[in-house]
Amino acid sequence: MTEPQTHTHDEGWYEKFPLPVLLELARRPFRLALRTALDAAGFDDLPRMGSRLIGGIARKGTGMSEFPGAIGRSKQATSQLVDTLVARGYVERVPDTVDRRRMTLTLTERGTAVASVIRATMQATDAGLVAELGPDAVASMRAALGRLADLGMADADS
Repeated sequence: MTEPQTHTHDEGWYEKFPLPVLLELARRPFRLALRTALDAAGFDDLPRMGSRLIGGIARKGTGMSEFPGAIGRSKQATSQLVDTLVARGYVERVPDTVDRRRMTLTLTERGTAVASVIRATMQATDAGLVAELGPDAVASMRAALGRLADLGMADADS
């Protein structure tokens, strides 16, 4: 895995940027680490948002109707993503055992393998963040981001 490039900035450079820009910049190390790990493991055909959907299925296995909001995409875009993941052998649609009109997404063997790479990469990247910033700073950041996410979900429910 290649090491992410580090750039030195003047102290407080981040004060000049709005939070959405900083949030996007902060995602880069995670995206780079994940793309590098996926490519190295032979999953170079996984679509950009595929890791988020596969991670969600691995965590809680769920029906298709629950994904659009969770991954921040429209129903149509989510359906297209699922179609791609099915065609590439990562997931399969299975009729819901309770309601046959609903489809449940399950991971194939290939999907389970990629989910393991995703999980391991995110854990390693998180551990690196803790080593760099310290556990208290990461815990505070998680709490703040969780609260921000709660605000966004409350606005969406209104």
